[in-house]
Amino acid sequence: MNLILKYIKRKLLLYWILRICVISIFLVIGIVAYFILFPSIIYINSIDIPRFLVKTSAGEYELLNISTCPIVEINEEISLINVQKPVSSTQLDFIKQSVSSGGEWMPKHCIPQHHTAIIVCYRNRTDQLQTFLYHMHSFLQKQNIHYQIYVIEQTFDAEFNRGKLFNVGYREVTMRSLAGCFIFHDVDLMPENINNIYGCTSCPRHMSTSINVFNYKLPYYNIFGGAIAMTRRQFHDINGFSNVFYGWGGEDDDLFNRVYHRGYRVCRYPSFISRYTMLTHEKETPNENRMKYLRNGPKRFYTDGVDSVTYNLIKYEQLPLYTRILVNV
Repeated sequence: MNLILKYIKRKLLLYWILRICVISIFLVIGIVAYFILFPSIIYINSIDIPRFLVKTSAGEYELLNISTCPIVEINEEISLINVQKPVSSTQLDFIKQSVSSGGEWMPKHCIPQHHTAIIVCYRNRTDQLQTFLYHMHSFLQKQNIHYQIYVIEQTFDAEFNRGKLFNVGYREVTMRSLAGCFIFHDVDLMPENINNIYGCTSCPRHMSTSINVFNYKLPYYNIFGGAIAMTRRQFHDINGFSNVFYGWGGEDDDLFNRVYHRGYRVCRYPSFISRYTMLTHEKETPNENRMKYLRNGPKRFYTDGVDSVTYNLIKYEQLPLYTRILVNV
């Protein structure tokens, strides 16, 4: 009798071990298949870029009796643009001649397909800002887009909060502009390739995937910082950036999680198009709580973001090369 019981127990044990193994195998296959069929990041081939770009002009040019602007022809052989630094006041004065007050420009000979607001978070980097303004105005006017540069400047009353400044910029711009595409941009990054169209795509786009200080390689797979492009709908759907990340780090990884949580996929252009030069600067103080905030981020996606951002607007002024928005956050 004991032998029979031992035999039955052994058979049952083997049965459950085999069943668990089979379930585990199917689970692994399912997970792998999911990431193959629904990847978190989509890589767009250069020939497919026009298909993924979405028009973000809101009909404000309907009365103009001219043709639509073509986008820059995607050409793998195009020479890269060198970043000039430092920039002289004479060079900036020359750029001012072609730019409207507030840092706005649009082509006169055709109707642009893209109306883009470039939102830059900033504090106390005058030389970098001058280099950025000179480079970006020269760069963007080659792309036949309607754009305006907004610099969101934080006072010194608190630690720097990159995500919150971007939320502030979005709120202030949408109250005053019909722009349909928003590019959230660090002041120390300069695009090198004119094919990197400063317009939005049907998926939130990580623009700065190849940066010189990282040998033009990604530091890690799901990095989502530097320069990001989103439509109004996309940014609204994910509730923008988190407001809790004071100090350096975390807000861009949290943004990636928000994008994925809402069912979007991040997209990227080929690395030869997404090349950037980063200007040198001192490293910021890391946020000691950033990993904790990242872990509990999903609990705050709907309550912490652009819809709940609070700030004091100190000054809104249209300067010759950009619109300055000074805030206390």
